[in-house]
Amino acid sequence: MTAAAPEPLLVLRVRGSQAQMGAQLGEHLRGLPGADQTMEFYARMASAMLSLAAPHAVRGVARRALQAGIGVGAGMLHRARRRHFPEYLARTEALLRALGKPPALARDMGVMDVLQNTVAVAARLGLLHATGLQVAAIPACTSLAVWGAASSDGQLRHARNFDFPGAGVWDRGPTVVFCAPDEGLRYGYVTTRGADVPGVTAFNEAGLSLTAHTRFHRDVGASGVGIVDFGHELVRRCRTLDDVRRVAGSMRTASTWGLLVSSAAEGRAMVVETTHEGVAFVAPQAGAAHLATTNRYLDPGLAVGEITTSDSFVVDSNARWTRAHEAIRRHPGGMACADLQRLLGDTGDPGAPDPEAEDRLAGNCITSAMTVKSVVFEPEAARLRLSTGAAPTGLGPWVEVPHAWEGAVGVVDSGVEPSSEPPRGAAREPALRAYVAATRAHLEGASPTQVLALLERAVGAAPSEPNLRFLAAIFAVCTGALPWATDHLSRALEREHGPYRRALLLVWFARVLAAAGQRERAEAAWRELQGLDEPEGVAALKAAGIRDRRRPPSRWRLRTAVPDVFMVDATLPGA
Repeated sequence: MTAAAPEPLLVLRVRGSQAQMGAQLGEHLRGLPGADQTMEFYARMASAMLSLAAPHAVRGVARRALQAGIGVGAGMLHRARRRHFPEYLARTEALLRALGKPPALARDMGVMDVLQNTVAVAARLGLLHATGLQVAAIPACTSLAVWGAASSDGQLRHARNFDFPGAGVWDRGPTVVFCAPDEGLRYGYVTTRGADVPGVTAFNEAGLSLTAHTRFHRDVGASGVGIVDFGHELVRRCRTLDDVRRVAGSMRTASTWGLLVSSAAEGRAMVVETTHEGVAFVAPQAGAAHLATTNRYLDPGLAVGEITTSDSFVVDSNARWTRAHEAIRRHPGGMACADLQRLLGDTGDPGAPDPEAEDRLAGNCITSAMTVKSVVFEPEAARLRLSTGAAPTGLGPWVEVPHAWEGAVGVVDSGVEPSSEPPRGAAREPALRAYVAATRAHLEGASPTQVLALLERAVGAAPSEPNLRFLAAIFAVCTGALPWATDHLSRALEREHGPYRRALLLVWFARVLAAAGQRERAEAAWRELQGLDEPEGVAALKAAGIRDRRRPPSRWRLRTAVPDVFMVDATLPGA
């Protein structure tokens, strides 16, 4: 399954009321490839993602049931939006009319709020741990702002990977929109064709940049403000970080978020964290000239009610946060734009003894199969740098887009030429593209056999990469091909020596060996597992090994394994 190549970068300028700007967007998107595909994807994305927590045999039933429940939640958020921000709703509806779509599709734009709230409800009901299932942990976004001594020339830069399960959709239509509203500051945002989401990856004429990140928390509420409108208000109304505190503090969000907000005029940044019940503001450490955020709460008070959907989600989010902060130490002279671009394509796992190894392509790293938008804001230079490549977009190629609020409404001729620069890391690109294709096929309901074939292509292109081997092994388990699974896991263990990833491999290696009747080899794997160090996440895997040793799962039960292709993890229901 191969995604279409990305369309050329589209830069648009709109002006007037929110409804007028929505209509102008729709008029210029009508007939262009990508917009229809994006809207169709939004309508089914939440149920598709959540249903990945179920074994393949029952996933279709789960998806239909989830779609019905998600529709109820989307309707509640849509009614709340009509109360809070009728002008933003009018913008969305005007866009849809101009595209020839029914305005009722506007409720699908709150898909991420609905998805996160559904996870929160499941956690409140105790469904996550009681079933042994785990939600496919889609949050994988990473942002880093640098300024002062952490910047090569002292200027503030704000880099962001947008990770979203829309490979082949979101990365297909790179778009930048410049808005000159009748009321408020001029602002812009980075998006894809058909997704009018100004509050997710945005910037304004005052030098503010903001990037939104999923959080999971118990405190959610359908009466609050959606993330698209929350960020929209900040970027349209705020000149300073104090303005951000005031405006953010005046709104209750429907769901749970973290936004890195930087101010070039003030030369600093902060993270805004929200739940339905409150908001917190996290500053850089004393003396630091950088700030990063990923997908876990940084504020100690809000962290109390945080939901962690799986151990791998925790390890992955913390690893990306660590890797982003370590980048400052790896660039003692400060980070230039090119350094930040490289960071957005970084595959180093800080929990591995060899994070710089060139054959590491997946796992607990900043880039992922879901990286569908990569951008570096340079507000002091009045420009941004944007990847126009296919997922994972952190590989590039990159183009420079000057700020362009002045001028006529319509397509902006900003002098941006299609990049002739090849994606970075040409040697690893075939493996990554095959991996992305496998994740997309899995999300769209392909059989384990079909996904396994794509993963075998990825392994063939990068035979020493341990994470791709692990996923191929899990899908082999799902098809009953235990010899294939044994070979992949054995090869992965030859390569992987990071404690968490090695522990995960040993858990599944022992399960497969025991189910195949190789008890002596399984005993050796269980013994090694218990002897590993215990950084984050390893204790839970050791406990799983102890349970398995007492009562090894059968080969038939192993076929119910639930892979997480995004976090490179797997669950055995009931374990």
